[in-house]
Amino acid sequence: MNAGLRSLIALQDIDQKIAGLQKQISEIPQKIQSFQEELQRLKQAYQNSVIHSQELAKRRRTYEGEVDMMRSRLSKLKDQLMSVKTNKEYTAMLHEIQGAENQIRSEEDKILDIMEEMETLEKELKSSNNMLGIRTAELQASVRECEQSVPALEAEVAKLHEEKASMEARVESELLARYRRIAELKKGIALAEAKDELCTACHVRIRPQVYADLLHTENIYACDSCSRILFARGAL
Repeated sequence: MNAGLRSLIALQDIDQKIAGLQKQISEIPQKIQSFQEELQRLKQAYQNSVIHSQELAKRRRTYEGEVDMMRSRLSKLKDQLMSVKTNKEYTAMLHEIQGAENQIRSEEDKILDIMEEMETLEKELKSSNNMLGIRTAELQASVRECEQSVPALEAEVAKLHEEKASMEARVESELLARYRRIAELKKGIALAEAKDELCTACHVRIRPQVYADLLHTENIYACDSCSRILFARGAL
């Protein structure tokens, strides 16, 4: 295989590694933001449950206060019942007492419903608090890991750039310029492997004679379809 082509293969491998690392670095801020947003959502959901629990407790106290007032009124009605003088007044008073008792039962049912909801919510809050603590630790660890990975990734990129410069020095300037031009047009992929008489980049068939020459000569060929520089593993 042509020595320059061999160097280009190594160069493209380095370029792909650099691109991959740079992509990782560029995605880190978004990852960190995603972790932080998830943590904020979890904390807000837990806080909303706490607020709901407090509202239930407030409603319960309100209903209990109303029931106390109703019981006081019912006690007075029963005291007054003993002082009525006619059957009509007695019947009316009994009806009023019955209405007050029904109203008390209705309010007490509301209190029971709230107590049941509070009991369920209390269990959920306890479980949620435990899960929140665990997930908070996990997310904070993920953020730290992302932040701490940046220097190492940047150091690796710098090292690869040094290797890239060294590899570029081995390639004839005209061939290197051709590589760069194609790489810019083809999203960083200037070289394509020829395999089973196909260009593995665009999957178009390579002319048989060109494929044979790739395997047995040092000539440099390009794919007729995608214009990428071809190489064959069997010729390495």
